[in-house]
Amino acid sequence: MRRSVGQAAVYGVVKADAYGHGAPVVALELERLGIDGLAVAGAAELEELRDAGYGGRILLLGGPESSEDLDRVVRRNATPVLTRLGQLAAWRVWLGRREAGAGEALEVVVELDTGMSRAGLKPSDWPAALDELRTAPEFRLAGLMSHLAESELAESSFTGEQERRFADAFELLDPGERRSVPVHLANSSAALRRASARWTAVRVGGALYGLDLATLVDGSETPGLRPVMSVKAPIVDVRPVPAGAGVGYRRTWRAPDSARIALIRIGYGDGFSSGFGSGEVLVRGERCPIVGQISMDSLTVDITRVPGAAIGDECVLLGRQGKQRIGVGELAGRAGIAAYEVWCGLSRRLPRFVIDRRDRVREPDRGR
Repeated sequence: MRRSVGQAAVYGVVKADAYGHGAPVVALELERLGIDGLAVAGAAELEELRDAGYGGRILLLGGPESSEDLDRVVRRNATPVLTRLGQLAAWRVWLGRREAGAGEALEVVVELDTGMSRAGLKPSDWPAALDELRTAPEFRLAGLMSHLAESELAESSFTGEQERRFADAFELLDPGERRSVPVHLANSSAALRRASARWTAVRVGGALYGLDLATLVDGSETPGLRPVMSVKAPIVDVRPVPAGAGVGYRRTWRAPDSARIALIRIGYGDGFSSGFGSGEVLVRGERCPIVGQISMDSLTVDITRVPGAAIGDECVLLGRQGKQRIGVGELAGRAGIAAYEVWCGLSRRLPRFVIDRRDRVREPDRGR
């Protein structure tokens, strides 16, 4: 990512348990690699990172919505993101209740709505917010950001329009602020593909975990980017079934001929959605179809074409095995959901294993 974005600072987005990958371990690895900061969506998420030992900068996207959450942000040395002008007044009231001398000015990153119509200050409110941040001793401007709506679409003219609106807002900063205040517009696809959107920093989510959404749109590949997550589970039972036998709840699948059916210990209770049931898993490097309904704790697979498959064999539901690969885009397409939703939907009861060049270590307290 640093090779792609040049001199821009890199902020890693680790909200939603690092997109399902396990936020504490991801955060500590990113800190080891020299990430410039992280971004989360809630106070509980930032507390989890601090408790895990992450000591770098943390942005709270969306800002705290209560005085209690603002207190948690300040106590854990994080930076709130302002999305509405009215938040400044509420934050000032809380800051005024602190004991005299209790802390320095609150650093604030301002998010602008440049056209996504989801969150952020209206451009017409930006001058007033900037004036208050400059003059109020309780605050200090610590960043300016916005979010792109169509960065994965190469031909989007709207992305260019958002860039122009963001540039207009940047022009209101004085020379000193332009030198010192981090400015970021680009998410993963824009960071990788649009030099004009990089400014002084980029916010990278999906690309950290090996996915550039633009590749799902145009079928291209991003050199040097590869998925970091695989989902695997063992075969725990194998049984022959005769032609015509039904498999699973309501017997929605019936064997057209005699078959061998494998039971795999993973199901929708683990986040492997019932919507993935029209697809396949990898067994000994071969694609084998999921048959019958996916259950809460298990699913069944037709392994007739892999006669050597046996109890204990590792099945790959997401990832690579031999020459075959099942990607997150394939799973998302089966269920008709966003690619990130596949990752985020994986339950915490699935144990996470961290693999490095030396060892495989199971993370504690991750369920069964």
